[in-house]
Amino acid sequence: MDGRALNSSTWQAPGVEAEGLAATIINWSITINVIMSMGILNFALLPQELTLVQQVAALLLWGVLIYASLFVRPRLRLGFGLDTLAIVAFYGFAVISVLWTNLNAEALMKAGALFITTLGAFCLITRVDIDDIVKSMTRGLFVLIAASVVCSVLFPDIGLDQGWQHMGQWQGIFASKQALGFTGALLMFFACYRKMSGQGWLPFLVTFVLASTCVILSESRGAGALSLVACMLLLTSLWSVRCMQVYAVLPSVMCVAAVFLMLYFYTTGYDAIHVFDTTIDFTERTFIWQYAISHFDDAPLLGFGINGFWTNPAIYDYFEQSRGWVLDNYHNGYIAILVETGFVGYVLFTASVFLFSYKVLCLIAARAIDRLHCALIIGFVFLSGQTNFTETVFLRSTTFTSVLLVAFFLAICRPVPSSHELEQP
Repeated sequence: MDGRALNSSTWQAPGVEAEGLAATIINWSITINVIMSMGILNFALLPQELTLVQQVAALLLWGVLIYASLFVRPRLRLGFGLDTLAIVAFYGFAVISVLWTNLNAEALMKAGALFITTLGAFCLITRVDIDDIVKSMTRGLFVLIAASVVCSVLFPDIGLDQGWQHMGQWQGIFASKQALGFTGALLMFFACYRKMSGQGWLPFLVTFVLASTCVILSESRGAGALSLVACMLLLTSLWSVRCMQVYAVLPSVMCVAAVFLMLYFYTTGYDAIHVFDTTIDFTERTFIWQYAISHFDDAPLLGFGINGFWTNPAIYDYFEQSRGWVLDNYHNGYIAILVETGFVGYVLFTASVFLFSYKVLCLIAARAIDRLHCALIIGFVFLSGQTNFTETVFLRSTTFTSVLLVAFFLAICRPVPSSHELEQP
């Protein structure tokens, strides 16, 4: 008996140690991944010709996470229902859409990266507790924000945007002030969640103050206001289940609103939104929206394929010649999905969002999900969905928050226990 017991403990110990080591590797890979992928670093810190290094590093870190997850037992088992099928079908369709692009190196790399990160999202949410994900991610965001504060205060030649449009606004260690504002807004949101889940007041205040300072001084007022709204969603969701149920429907409402926005530009041909005597162009973002939608009829069903629109020389050059500037960025995630994956892709995406809302309502009704986790997921999906009206976050292959969105969608794809199972002690 003693020999068998000794033999059993001898074989079990290495497994436990290996799982603990793998979990530690995963958590730190998340932190480093966030640091490397949340925005292009200032060219004074990393030369422009080396920006590809950040994306390669992020993909390598996803590879590390995927491999390490093989040694960690699943924490969450997903069900195979319509919700799972829809999200897998959408991202699978986005990956294979590269086949009807011009198959340039950038498009192929983005499709490959999207496949890797989607698999990484599955491994992440099934092997790591949501609170551990948030803890590791917040650590990485804090490093970026703290470094940006130091850079902006002590090294203004790097930390301040000296361009004629943004004279003196903070950009920190990033190449643009928008990246700093978005990162600060995310840290504000996750800092609030950490406080609600038991973090002390001092770490919360230090984190929140630094993040909000970067948002304010980068003049990212929209991002800051949106982050505060998302924080209020967190708080009120914990106060009232009814509020949580209402918030669960908001992502679907935003999908429908995006359709009406795109129909407005498609039917009118306007390059701005006209409300009575007021013209709204969201700092010329609507010029890009109208131009992209004007090409919808060129590939209505399947789209131009992932990364297949702005890489078309004729499309790129015409916009530059007519406007005098060009960005290979839609500044609207919903339009990016429509243009690159066409009607089919947008239907699959919308189905994923509607099924997400429906499944959340089912999980809330069955009390089959941790309330704080549910509030976090709803708040983050709301924050991501609203951000995509003016920025492109969907289908960003290496940005950690874009992958986290996929992970949170998958987190909802869990089985809903039957009433009989709920009655079991």
